[in-house]
Amino acid sequence: MQQIALVTGGGSGIGRGIALALARRGVNLALLGRRLEPLHAVAEESRSHGVRAVAFPVDLTHRDELEATFAQVRRELGPLSLLINNAGRLAGGALMAQTPDTIERAVALNTTAPLLLTRLALPDLISNGGAVVLVGSMTSFMPLPFASLYSGTKMGMRGFGTALRYELEPLGVHLLLAYPPMTDTAMVQGMAEAVGLPRSRFARLHAPDAVGERIVAALLARKPEVVWRGGELFAARLYHWVPAPMRTILRLERQRFARMMTAPDRSAK
Repeated sequence: MQQIALVTGGGSGIGRGIALALARRGVNLALLGRRLEPLHAVAEESRSHGVRAVAFPVDLTHRDELEATFAQVRRELGPLSLLINNAGRLAGGALMAQTPDTIERAVALNTTAPLLLTRLALPDLISNGGAVVLVGSMTSFMPLPFASLYSGTKMGMRGFGTALRYELEPLGVHLLLAYPPMTDTAMVQGMAEAVGLPRSRFARLHAPDAVGERIVAALLARKPEVVWRGGELFAARLYHWVPAPMRTILRLERQRFARMMTAPDRSAK
């Protein structure tokens, strides 16, 4: 039976990369996200690999809409084999500057939606011996200044996935935690420009398609997690092993992080 994957945030960035990597392997796709046009574009590109791909525009921060869309996915495509919880929102900046609505939406998208979708999908995943992917962030290992809301929600997802794995293993459901590096997405480009990073340095950012391919490869290899080697991992390990100097560095770079984390999110356009 052909596999069916639900991918949140599937219209751009890492979500697009994951969707196309799955399509190349013959997996049918339900692509969820806020904007219909990018979802349609990824669906069309995925269909060129001979799979069925359907776009489902949805606001995942609304529980009723999330549940209704999940039911629609099952009606149109059938029971799920894979659930890719990828959608996320930075919502950076000083906590005092965040409105209650911004806080609630960030928590709903980054934390609540993946929990609800995982709960909804579990009966299918248990029946099909499927898998869950949680796309996290290196900020769950080393929280950054002016990213308290994002770091908090991503640390929550890391704890959720680590604990849930013990429940899912006896049920035959695999869980992969992915911690992507700085990736060349619209959001990251805005952050880089805010701190004066030259355009020539963008070439050093990881390509979303390559990141998506590696996440899918780790999923198929049944790995428990995937982390990229490099400066971010080194910094996170230093933060764990010798926290005092790393905390000093973060304090000294506080204003730089303030500019970076409050940069406009181009992906919202």
